[in-house]
Amino acid sequence: MTIARKFGALGACVFFAFSASSEPLDVADDIFYQFMPISWRDSDNDQYRYGDFNGMTASLDYLQSLGVTAVWMNPIFPSAAYHGYQHGDASTLDSKFGTEAQFLAFVSAAHAKGIKVYLDFVAYGISHNSVWYQSARNNPSSPYDQWLAFTNGSNTQYTGSVYNTWSGASVGFIHWNLNNINPVNLQIAWGQKWLDPNNDGDTSDGVDGYRLDHAYSNAPEGWGATINFWSTWKQGLQAVKPNVFTFAEQGDWGNYGTDLLPAFDGAFTKPFEFAARSALSSENAGSLYSSMAATLAALPGGKPKPGGTFLATINDHDVDRLASNIGASGSAAGRAKAAAAVLMLQPLPPVLYYGDEIGMTGTKGNYGSDANDIPMREPMKWTRVEGAPMSNYWIRNSSAYNNRFARDNDGKSVEEQSGVPGSLLETYRTLGALRKANAALRRGIYNAVPASSSRVWAFTRDHNPAGGPRQTLVVAINLGNTTANTNLNFSGYTLPVGGSTVTDIVSSQSLTAVSSANLTNYPISVPAYSYRVLAVSITPPGPPPVVVDGLSVPTELGAPESAPGALLATQECATSFGDNVAELDQMFARSTRDGLFVGITGNLPTDGTALALFIDTGSPGQNVLNTASLGSPPGGLSDLSGTRFDAGFAPSSMFFVNAAGALYVDYVALPSGAPASKAYLGAGAPGSGNGLLAGGGNPNGVHVALDRTNTAGVTGSSAANAATATKGFEFYIPFAQLGLSSPPASCAEIRLAAFIVRTNGTLGNQVLPSLAAGSGELGLDPDFTTMSGNQFATFSIPPAADFTGDSVVDDADFVVFASAYNLLDCADPAMPADCPADLTGDGFVDDADFVLFVVAYDHLLCP
Repeated sequence: MTIARKFGALGACVFFAFSASSEPLDVADDIFYQFMPISWRDSDNDQYRYGDFNGMTASLDYLQSLGVTAVWMNPIFPSAAYHGYQHGDASTLDSKFGTEAQFLAFVSAAHAKGIKVYLDFVAYGISHNSVWYQSARNNPSSPYDQWLAFTNGSNTQYTGSVYNTWSGASVGFIHWNLNNINPVNLQIAWGQKWLDPNNDGDTSDGVDGYRLDHAYSNAPEGWGATINFWSTWKQGLQAVKPNVFTFAEQGDWGNYGTDLLPAFDGAFTKPFEFAARSALSSENAGSLYSSMAATLAALPGGKPKPGGTFLATINDHDVDRLASNIGASGSAAGRAKAAAAVLMLQPLPPVLYYGDEIGMTGTKGNYGSDANDIPMREPMKWTRVEGAPMSNYWIRNSSAYNNRFARDNDGKSVEEQSGVPGSLLETYRTLGALRKANAALRRGIYNAVPASSSRVWAFTRDHNPAGGPRQTLVVAINLGNTTANTNLNFSGYTLPVGGSTVTDIVSSQSLTAVSSANLTNYPISVPAYSYRVLAVSITPPGPPPVVVDGLSVPTELGAPESAPGALLATQECATSFGDNVAELDQMFARSTRDGLFVGITGNLPTDGTALALFIDTGSPGQNVLNTASLGSPPGGLSDLSGTRFDAGFAPSSMFFVNAAGALYVDYVALPSGAPASKAYLGAGAPGSGNGLLAGGGNPNGVHVALDRTNTAGVTGSSAANAATATKGFEFYIPFAQLGLSSPPASCAEIRLAAFIVRTNGTLGNQVLPSLAAGSGELGLDPDFTTMSGNQFATFSIPPAADFTGDSVVDDADFVVFASAYNLLDCADPAMPADCPADLTGDGFVDDADFVLFVVAYDHLLCP
């Protein structure tokens, strides 16, 4: 169906074509829009023309013209700060925005237009201008004494902050003590109120959820704001509104936020935000490819899903304005349009920051207060000349106002761009309509497509719902200032018989068909700072197979279809890190023709603590580590320098694995007589069920998986149950990564060791092979030669034809070989995984393999 709508107070007409769909709406279908209430839109021409609730209602037609289906606004609760953070009682509203009735009227009007409403909420602390702080400050006998994060007995010191705001007022803030159930219940009650404002059990008149500020899973500032609190808070909200949607700004912007998803429905793509800005400013798409791969890899299961997704941002209120950051001015003004395409066509729900659609600019100032950030939060420029309905809140800080970026008639206003073909605003409107009309752009699986031009980011979006129809789109975005004539490589895609037609869905133009002749070098022309979206009928390759998952480690390393793994070591020390925090329980290994599998049951926390796995293949390595020259990140790696291993163990390779929200893997080469060097292999997601790494350089295809839900195994008081743990780390390391041939020589020995290291380089007592029972922490630069036993294990590569893994090539192996010989083709679904009987590696189990098997049969045992 086609729906025509008239949008905006300025009378611009925009027509959207929507494709009918019976699929239920979910967050994947949303286009989010963020605005700061004070700077958004005024309705009553008050003294400072503060944005207000009625102004929000008046803006809904405009938001609808952009295709927006969800808004989130900075806090609207009482606060001395213009931005609303460090607020007070969240059961009340800041009167400068209007009344509760006006706010609820806005919510009702938004819902009537199909727009969800989300509130920003600070749950971990409270304003000094609140009864809780006022009562308990200097008063340990206050009933709220234990509610707040006071750090001394007289309640004069606390965890929190004080700063000056834009108007000269002081803003004070203290953290809650969320280890106390009373403030926890208070936060739940405040959240529940706005979900069901009149408490009648009907939540249709309330907000749809919350955006949470500055969230961590592990509460680095203390006082209980951990994942357990966030989970409890969310459960309290669900008691009122089961489908409430909550999303968090992760406190660590280098973190993908995966660790928050057990308690939240979403987090922001902060690493992608900075990668996208870099790509747009340099006009080089490389970081878009790598960062999107890493972002999707950090999602549980490797793809968005209800209950766990990321929201895509390339700008927000805490960073320099997008147009300023990427240099979208003068001859490079078109970069803002390329940015629009990047945001609106990437595979995650986009979040548009107010004013980006008209190219507003601004960079952080230096005005001696939180007015420093006003340049990134200037009033939305509705009109070409200052005046209603534009907010005038900035006038209260002369420095911010006198140095303002927005100027009259600067071309960066809704009035100047609305209805103007080719304007930035109309570009966003077109992209919003495109995303809404095409399910593949909202829900389709993302597959990167290599392009011959470094300026082009290309990918497919494939949506194949049950019952059809299937839609596959090719997206190509040109970040450069000239037309990009590039070739796309669809290697691995399946063509229909006769090839595939290609149609530009924006212009309806028919392009060169995709054929077997041009499948790997399909030509396409993309205008400067623009994009193409093409409908095709080629089928993307399926997802890569799961190689490791961190689950059932002892069983998987001994899976029937391949040589059983060897149990190399079992922990004898109760962990010094505490129960279910960091532990190494057991180590296993097995090999295939092309690589080594290593499994270590255990746990790793989310604070950057790392697992270091060392491998000695017999090549010259380091008996004493020389890592001092390796910089951060990751933390702790350089501090390992000086660590001395047992005689007979000189590893040439180290895999350094640490996990915050994502799982980060570095490979460290340890050459004899020279400093170590490192290479970042990429990031994955703990608990994702696969070991795929993305965003780094991983040419050999190392896989690393971590599942940290293990609650069995060693504890802080006993190692007796080490063998009961089944989850933890699982590595697949191609022999090429270790400098070995594939397959390596039969009976070759590989030595391994592992330990857990903190970000300051200190070692606890979790080492495999184990230290002596009762051993304490090792600290910095340990010398393993002074400890009893050998802290390394030896794994022998079984003979190539030893399919049963018992180090003997005998009749049992012949039975396995004969079964494979009858199947012949390694691609046969009935063939065991890894096709171990294919001794020649040609993809078939045939006579050549039989000859090698007979030779091996004559040599029954490893020496």
